[in-house]
Order: sequence, then structure tokens, then C-alpha cells
Amino acid sequence: MNIGDIRIFMAVVEQGSVSRAAEQLGYVQSNVTARIRSLEQEIGRPLFHRHRRGMTLNVEGRKLVTYGQQLMRLMSEMNKAFQDEDDPAGSLRIGLVETVVGLPDILSAYYRQYKQVELSIVTDVSGRLMEDVLDWKLDGAFIAGPVDVPILEQVPVFEEELVLVCGTIREESHTVQTGRELLGLPMLVFNQGCGYRARLQRWALEEGLPPLKIMEFGTLETIIGTVVAGLGVTLVSRASVEKLEREGSVRLFAIPEPYRHISFIYIRRSDAYLGEAERKFIQLISETKRSKMTI
Repeated sequence: MNIGDIRIFMAVVEQGSVSRAAEQLGYVQSNVTARIRSLEQEIGRPLFHRHRRGMTLNVEGRKLVTYGQQLMRLMSEMNKAFQDEDDPAGSLRIGLVETVVGLPDILSAYYRQYKQVELSIVTDVSGRLMEDVLDWKLDGAFIAGPVDVPILEQVPVFEEELVLVCGTIREESHTVQTGRELLGLPMLVFNQGCGYRARLQRWALEEGLPPLKIMEFGTLETIIGTVVAGLGVTLVSRASVEKLEREGSVRLFAIPEPYRHISFIYIRRSDAYLGEAERKFIQLISETKRSKMTI
């Protein structure tokens, strides 16, 4: 069985159509179609339901996907195993939570040093990023930690102080004295799986307060902008809003321990092959952490 045919088959599955797979691979569409038919003939069974709207995997196709994923992972690990230690190449798929201020410095430093590595970045909440690492969709991810998952290797990155943020346009911002007084206001947060949101909810529960009034948003920029506009309150790192505080757009309120400080970690599957591209990445994380500790 030709590994190239499996690669084409997986591209069709991932892209959802022959035309998009051909575009991604740089092939003409007729070539992709012919290779899929050749694979079906070799297996002796059709892999797709063909209909007017396109192609949909059938039972046999879904079975082959399982093996195809394993083959692609093994091919990726084989490539990693033979990389140049001093000048790694290939691809590195990294997830990160949008709320952390210090991560862009690590990513940009890595990109400058190792230009042959294709660095792909995915942003999401901690819970979904962890699932993607466990499902082999990401090589690693920066999330709020620690986590109690034995299969995951955890590399400490840094710690941040969290604060409640209220826009100065709100009347309450001028009269309240403690963060607890703000917990009755709408809380502007990310979707379920966000570490900050989980801390807010645990804090409110411990205080014996009613369930928080939750408003979900997709980006940190939107959350901060909406807080400044006076719609509600949010919980973010102090570093991300100190400039707005100096400008007078927001007021910051301390929150109690054990919720005030949050640790960020880099996670990866401990049973995944550690290629040179990722090894250099983890090394850079450790170097960045040491340099910040000496400042």
C-alpha cells in the first residue's frame, strides 16, 4: 500500500473535499480522484459515499482513518528522529491560552532562532487545548496548571497575579472597596474550560454567593473593551491591564488566595517522540524562565 495514497486520503478527509485537498497538496484534482480510486481498488472496498454534494466517509473509510492517523503520526515521528540537532526543521503545532501576556515573547524568540521550523499556533481555553494534546492534534500547549493527568508531561513556565477589573465608567467602580463586592455584576469570561472562569466560580461558591451572571466572549480584546465600556467585570492578569489602569480606564481589585495566583505550564504527551524542534522549544522555555528570575 502506497503511503502517498494514504496521505492523499487523509488530506481529503481533513479538508472535506477532493478540490480543497488538491489545492492543499498542490495536485490537480483529477490526480487526487485517481489516487483515491486506486486506493479503493487496492483495499477492495469503497471508502466514501459519493453523492451530488460531494463525498462522505462510509464505514470502511472511517476504519481506514484510524490507521491513517497512526501512520501519519509515525511518519511525523520518523522525520523528527532524523532532524539536525543544531538547526531543526519540520512543523511544530502549539496551543496557547489567549490571556497570558508573556507567551508571545517565547514564541517570537523561537521563530527568530529556528526559521526552518513551521510554527503553527492555536488559541483556545485550557480545557480544550489539553484535549487536543491528548488527541495528538497538538504537539504541546501552554495552559493554566497544574493538571492531574499522568500521561501529560508538565513544564513550569511562569506565574501570574490575577485581578478583578471594572471599568471606571461604572458607578460601582468608585464606591466598592473589595473585589468581593463586584461578584454580583455580570462576569465577562471565555467559554467553559477557561482556567480564569473556573477560579471565579470556585471563589463565588466558597463565598456562598448565588451563581455568577456569566457573559461569554471569544477574545480577550473584546472582553477588555466591553469591561472598559462598563458592561461588566472580568478576571485577568494584572500585567495585561496595568496600562489601562494608569490611563484611568479601569480599576483593579485584588482577589483572595488561593485564587490570586495562577501557574502556567507547557504540556505534552509523555509517550510522544520528542523531536529536536520541540526539544529546542522546551529548552527556550526554561531559558526564558531563568532570565526572568534573575531580573
